[in-house]
Amino acid sequence: MAPAWGEASAAVIDHIDADDLPLHLATAVRSIVAFEAGIFFVNRRNQPPLHIYDTLKSARAKRGVINYIRSTYLLNPFYNAFLLGIRGGVYRINEVAPDAYFRSQHFKHLKFQVSEVEEIGYLTKDWPPGRAEVVVAMELPHGEMGELSLLQPVSKGGFSQDDLRVLGSIAPFLRACFARYWRRVRPTMVKEAGTRPSRAPAKLGGQALSAREREVAYLILKGHSTPSISLHLNISGTTVKTHRKNLYAKLGIASHYELFAMFVKSLDIGPADPLHRSFGPIDPSSFGRMGSAGAAE
Repeated sequence: MAPAWGEASAAVIDHIDADDLPLHLATAVRSIVAFEAGIFFVNRRNQPPLHIYDTLKSARAKRGVINYIRSTYLLNPFYNAFLLGIRGGVYRINEVAPDAYFRSQHFKHLKFQVSEVEEIGYLTKDWPPGRAEVVVAMELPHGEMGELSLLQPVSKGGFSQDDLRVLGSIAPFLRACFARYWRRVRPTMVKEAGTRPSRAPAKLGGQALSAREREVAYLILKGHSTPSISLHLNISGTTVKTHRKNLYAKLGIASHYELFAMFVKSLDIGPADPLHRSFGPIDPSSFGRMGSAGAAE
């Protein structure tokens, strides 16, 4: 460990019961692993993630996080890995992504940009482009999952295997500190966020799908093949194909691309909710001038 880690981790302990603990955790991580930006979330089942803290400095990148929480978290590989029971640890985002993400010019008019150069195949509107992402997953009580998402420009080499090894060695410390912080602030944050359900639609194209058809549709949207869906749902490949045929017939479509377009359009939302309800507390000092490229910091 770098000598700076000793001082930085001591600062974490000094602020263990303070509201700015996430700031000190991010500072401690930065003392031993270089990253451009770090974002803390808490993932919950059937609810949008809660934003806890970030080191983003541009207004544009802040908007990207808001857009993520309001809609595209539903497509995010780590969020979906959380729903499928991923354990705490350190993961590259492309390690938890399905093999097939949707890459088509057909979707350019929607609220995100499909991109071959992004690790997960698409970019949420206003999210910093061209970033490698590593997630430190921290298991929490109540079936929730803390997430420290670290971003680094691909042009700077992203994250090395040594970076992941170092993050793995401090992950238990990060989890213990963040879990203590979350136990204290959870009642207030959950109350402020309300019980707004996930925006995964029960209806698509005006047609109600059965619970199993929705599960199959959701896995198709995430890029899973028939064998993969069969494995996840513990049903036969023939049954998967039957569900796929039936849901396509109900929706009047013929391909997963049409299903994807229909799904994303269903995520459109009305006027923005108050930030404190959907986004968590924001440190006003972290808003800086946005550079010409809309960089994260």
